[in-house]
Amino acid sequence: MQTLESLFEAKSVAIVGASDNPHKIGGRPIAYMKRLGYQGLIIPINPKTAIIQGLPAKRSLLELTTPVDLAVVAVPDALVEQVIKEGLTAGIKSFVVFASGYSETDEAGEAKQQRLQTLFKETDARLLGPNCLGFINTQTQLIASFTTAMENNPLKVGGLSFAGHSGALGAYWLDKTIRAEIGVSKWISSGNETNVQLADIIEYLATDPQTEVISLYIEEIRNADKFEKALLLAKQNHKPVIALKGGKTIPGARATAAHTASNPLNGVDYQKIFNTTGVIEVNSLSEMIHYSQFYLDGNKLSGNRVGIISISGGAGVMLTDQLESNGLSVNTFSDALCTTVRPLLSSFSAIQNPVDLTAALVSQPDMLEKVTEALVNSEEFDAIIIFMGLMDSIAEQLAEGLIQLEKNPDCPVLLIWMGGQKPLLNRISREGIMVFEEIPEVVSLLAKLV
Repeated sequence: MQTLESLFEAKSVAIVGASDNPHKIGGRPIAYMKRLGYQGLIIPINPKTAIIQGLPAKRSLLELTTPVDLAVVAVPDALVEQVIKEGLTAGIKSFVVFASGYSETDEAGEAKQQRLQTLFKETDARLLGPNCLGFINTQTQLIASFTTAMENNPLKVGGLSFAGHSGALGAYWLDKTIRAEIGVSKWISSGNETNVQLADIIEYLATDPQTEVISLYIEEIRNADKFEKALLLAKQNHKPVIALKGGKTIPGARATAAHTASNPLNGVDYQKIFNTTGVIEVNSLSEMIHYSQFYLDGNKLSGNRVGIISISGGAGVMLTDQLESNGLSVNTFSDALCTTVRPLLSSFSAIQNPVDLTAALVSQPDMLEKVTEALVNSEEFDAIIIFMGLMDSIAEQLAEGLIQLEKNPDCPVLLIWMGGQKPLLNRISREGIMVFEEIPEVVSLLAKLV
């Protein structure tokens, strides 16, 4: 069977159902690839138009005179089967089908999907979909998708990849990576999985040199052994996997059946698979982004000891309670660390964990950097949490101090800044310090990593 490299790393692509309108489903992939600089060959296919978005078009795949790696099929479901047959006749080995109306609908749709499956059983070609949003490869700017997530903002190239059963959730994930300025490698929507399953995609990403961290949205695990082997390969290759699982209840399973014709309550013990393979299960896309950022920054959590530095005594209390309630330890300072920290604080500050910087920080902004550096270098903690709020008048100075800190992956610094300036917080995040808006977010992250 053809490897997935021929699909996700195609060097030439035909868009069937191509449109001159860059906002239509058949026009978006062409517009995106032209704008972002895809270097491969793009051939629009449309029987009614000779030139599409400035590119010469063919009437059908049977008119191709040069080999094409990938056909993106952007036609209604009634035309898909004929297009696939023509593509296979033309020697195309990889296909993406956007159309819905298959096994997620009714018996007639199931029959259509079975016919597609039969076509691919007789060949080594691969099909992503149907009923999917396609895929994106940022390294080559191959955009085989009509997602609206990147209409105004191109994706930053990086090491985070996504694969999942929901194209729309995947699009929201894309939007979050854009807003968080996180670099993406591959983004893949698997749809009904007629030929290419999520396990195949995980196996591909596990060996993809550009992918460092894998994010998944999972409904049904169709082949438990294959799925587990793919996840174990990712673990073996030191690629963390963060998963959001859908369809865990009977009503949720009913909803997934109408979504991607999947059966998430099929008897597969997904939690056992996650535990065996080290998958981190999350409950939201925001949480997924946080874990991804943690690993992309090169961090690790070696133990449960947490140091707290806060501008608010109350926030320090809340952090302590929530950390201790979730299996983390807000341990006391050693005598040596007390001696180091005492001259860095005001005379009325208590020398303890959590450290309350008090209002003295307003006149001594460098206090934050110095105290943080002392705790990180003490080797008494596995992570440091800083709580800040507002502080607009000294925000730039505080941020500069944090950015200047020498990063220690064995003791990551995590920042909660309520009411902080978004551009400034983005800058801090780019420099390798994770930024959160609420206390429970950072507590949840550390609790699952211990």
